[in-house]
Amino acid sequence: MHDSKTNEEIIETFKTFENDKLSLILSTTSLNNEPLTNYSPFVTLEGKYFICISSQLPHYDNIIQTKKAHVLIIEDEAGASNIYARKRLYFSVDCQLFENNAEDIFNLFDKRYGESLSFLRNMKDFKIIELTPGEKSLVLGFGAAYKMDTDGNLASKNIQHKS
Repeated sequence: MHDSKTNEEIIETFKTFENDKLSLILSTTSLNNEPLTNYSPFVTLEGKYFICISSQLPHYDNIIQTKKAHVLIIEDEAGASNIYARKRLYFSVDCQLFENNAEDIFNLFDKRYGESLSFLRNMKDFKIIELTPGEKSLVLGFGAAYKMDTDGNLASKNIQHKS
């Protein structure tokens, strides 16, 4: 079972869940509804997520054409108390090519990942994609599933599993 958490603790977990996760899993579909899943390092700014991916990959085409994706940020298997109850945050996103000041986002990547991703600045085919989340879902264990609306309010608590 799960520890009983207050609404304030749950909201704080929504806000900090991804802090120690270095990549997100991104699912997209083509215009023909062919699904595709991959992962990407990410940074956040003002409630939005930013990834940097190659415009030569099918994911990029899917994102540009549909402007939609789904994100999963999940606890590592090695740290999970139960493989079926890995802690996870997931949500749909609206996607758009980020064409403002890319340097601001690259600086966030440098801060989060050090020099290991600095090469992306010089890769002409790599583009920054802005991901704007909708309602978020957070699973913290069996019977401990929560939703948060786009205003940051807890929308519902707990799923009752049948046995």
